[in-house]
Amino acid sequence: MLVKEIMHAAICVGPQDSLIAAARKLRDKRIGCLPVCDGGRALGVLTGRDIAVRATAQGRNLTDMTAREVMSVGALCCSLDDTVERAVQLMEQFHVRRLVVLSGETRVVGVISASDICGSLSHSRPLEVVFYKELLDDSGHPHRSELMRVPIASGSREEAAVTAIREFEQIRHVRHWRMVADGYELVSVDVDS
Repeated sequence: MLVKEIMHAAICVGPQDSLIAAARKLRDKRIGCLPVCDGGRALGVLTGRDIAVRATAQGRNLTDMTAREVMSVGALCCSLDDTVERAVQLMEQFHVRRLVVLSGETRVVGVISASDICGSLSHSRPLEVVFYKELLDDSGHPHRSELMRVPIASGSREEAAVTAIREFEQIRHVRHWRMVADGYELVSVDVDS
């Protein structure tokens, strides 16, 4: 499944828009984030949390502040044609719940969230494939040391393992995953937790 199949159209604010206007958009559209755009290009993102924490902490009047002053600079993005699995991987890797979706290299067209993904995959739960190394502790007892987690958004357990192994080998620059890891475990993930 591709990002463009489940994303929502982007509702943007300009860098000079007031925080009050941005907060109203968040409330009225019932969304969690607004890409801050200039000519269709993402400058950053603005969330309700940004407004609540950053703006209020400064003790200034929200009508006098702009989106640029409070936004998170450098929106984390994916492409329309990326797989949902890739979007999940980015969210996990950077510990975020939303990605800005780009058409081509720069034009903002949408937003995809963890709840969008979870809702679209109601037939199966996302998985994480956890690669580990078996190590002995000081008393000689074996335990598993986690090497890497690879999130997989959909597919069977067998497909998830194959996809994760391929990604593990690519990231670790090895020909076979067993050169680095002793095994892996498939774990169901609750995307909204």
